[in-house]
Amino acid sequence: MKLKNTLILFIAALAIYAFIHFYESKQPTSQEATDRAGRVVQFDRDKITGITIKNTETKIDLRKKDGAWFIEAPVKDRADSMAVNQLFTTAESLKSEDSIPTDKDGGKDMLKDFGLTSSDTRLTFTGGDKPVELILGKDAAVEGKIYVRLDDSKTAHVIGNDLKTQISKKVDEFRDHKLTDVIATQVNKVQFKTAAGEIELAKKDQHWSLDKPFKARGNDQKVGDLISQAANAQVDSFVTDTSNLASFGLQEPRGTFSFSTEGSKEPVVLQIGKALEKDKEKIYVKVSTRNAVLVVPKTVEALLDTKPNDVRDRNLVRFTSDIVDRINIESPGKEKIVLARKGESWVRKSEGKDVPINVAAATRLMSELQSAQVVNFAADVATELPKYGLDQPSVTVTLSSYSSENTAETKAGEKPIVSILFGKIEGDNVYAKLDDEPFVVSIPRGFLSFAMTDPLQWQELTVYKNKPEDITALEIAREGQPTLTLERDKEKDKNWVLAKGDGKINQTNLQSMVNTLASLRAVRWVGAATPEQGLAQPKITVSFKTAAGGGKLLIGTQTPDMLNYASAEGLTGTFALSQPDVTAFQLPFIEGAPGAAPATPSAAPGAVPTAPPITPPVPDVPPAAPAPSPAAPEPAKPTAPPTLNPATPLVPPAPTAPPAPTVPAAPPADAPQPAPAPAPASPAPAPPGN
Repeated sequence: MKLKNTLILFIAALAIYAFIHFYESKQPTSQEATDRAGRVVQFDRDKITGITIKNTETKIDLRKKDGAWFIEAPVKDRADSMAVNQLFTTAESLKSEDSIPTDKDGGKDMLKDFGLTSSDTRLTFTGGDKPVELILGKDAAVEGKIYVRLDDSKTAHVIGNDLKTQISKKVDEFRDHKLTDVIATQVNKVQFKTAAGEIELAKKDQHWSLDKPFKARGNDQKVGDLISQAANAQVDSFVTDTSNLASFGLQEPRGTFSFSTEGSKEPVVLQIGKALEKDKEKIYVKVSTRNAVLVVPKTVEALLDTKPNDVRDRNLVRFTSDIVDRINIESPGKEKIVLARKGESWVRKSEGKDVPINVAAATRLMSELQSAQVVNFAADVATELPKYGLDQPSVTVTLSSYSSENTAETKAGEKPIVSILFGKIEGDNVYAKLDDEPFVVSIPRGFLSFAMTDPLQWQELTVYKNKPEDITALEIAREGQPTLTLERDKEKDKNWVLAKGDGKINQTNLQSMVNTLASLRAVRWVGAATPEQGLAQPKITVSFKTAAGGGKLLIGTQTPDMLNYASAEGLTGTFALSQPDVTAFQLPFIEGAPGAAPATPSAAPGAVPTAPPITPPVPDVPPAAPAPSPAAPEPAKPTAPPTLNPATPLVPPAPTAPPAPTVPAAPPADAPQPAPAPAPASPAPAPPGN
């Protein structure tokens, strides 16, 4: 029995708890109760379908249809949703600052005194549980306050005059000042008609295409901007008398702009008329969805100046890089270059082998193709290809997808996506054409530098892949200086020592050079060697040995962009080295001796060479030591290793002046005169930052 009673009590408690929870959930919270306290009127705006505004000048009827508000009287037009929402908000938030009961003796006289018996200013909401009508009366004694009451109430309230200000507006202030209610992103067809001709565009798969006067890719951004310019233009004022359209230039409009949206039965047609007589910065227009002549800013008439080329896609080509698996580059008389995607990287296909390449260059080529912009549309038909050098293109770039085996969708092998043909170069531009389009365009000629036609230029940029400690011997030959032969000291700390000759090695400078040499990387590959590159008689030659073999590096003259031509034994072609890397090979490696003079730029073919500055060559060997003296202290050690300013060759420091020599006897008059000794040079300043 005890268990049964316990269960009954437990169920009863649950029922009571559920009832209390349900009851309280329906009651306003303390905050809601506070907010509602003192409000003049309460209603649910979502249920309201009609609003009637009556003032001393007019009566305005608004109706809600399919979620949007429209003015039914005194004109038919779209309502300004913001103005309607503001009206709702003001009415909902009306707070009574004073309540005056008028249901007692003298109440009618009070209502009359307050202007609340036969007021012409009324606001009525319909469509809810019951109509709600607010009667607005006279101004109260307090400035900025008025009397108001509900139609079914005998209580007058004193409120602020914001609501009266809103319902005293003219009907035009409740009309939608946005030219159309079209959502620009939903438009899928556009048509321009002017005296100059007709333009039609259609949207498919999120991209616009030009259908008239010819078929071409559309400029998505430009077309979208034109639609927004027309659809979202702001109406300055309204002309309700439309009986004489000719007076507005709309009997035969200067042009029309039509746009359709998906699912719409009829397009929205915008007619553009003439400018106002008194204000040339505004024009008359008419929209098929509104029964009025509208005045809008003159900027809308810019639509009339639209030309077919204005709405054409300025991108040279459209493609998705993720589906590109092959890049073929062809040029007459040269080896066809086939770049193939391999995992996340790229290789060059050559005689059935995968040759490593400069992966960044392949990625950059696709990026440049995607961003290449048309400078000029040269021809809309491909009838004069020889004129543009496109009958025999200088370069053809083909992008393809690739499947290693047959599938239900594709066959095995390459499937071309697009081919881009490049023709003559004129000025700063080169003519180009897509294989599946008839148009000839021009783009900046600089793009061709990314579509490299020499296989050598596609080589990977890493020249050597060694660790600095793997290099065990060096031979350094620099123009105008003795050759240095160095090796690591095997018995001590593996520092560098001269294998031939005497001198103290600048370990810091030499190790800097070894670090650069071990993992040497090219800025770019230039191609085959030419005499102008100065590699037949290099400025610097560095040979090195490692346990696995070794190598030989030649550094020639400067490139026009202040790099240096270089080549490496065992690698085909010439590459360019950066100035910081070249500087590492110019440093002085013997303490107290200069480094190598910087290489000068190579002369362009046919150019008149200029004479280099004349400086006496100074060997990279230590200066002769003075005769030892028992009393002489040891020379002080330098606090920092000598460094080289890449722009200024180092020369030995000026020697201290020796004691004045004894004047020798004058030689015979017919004796040959010795050549004067060169004047000692001052030491060059250290580079900035050292």
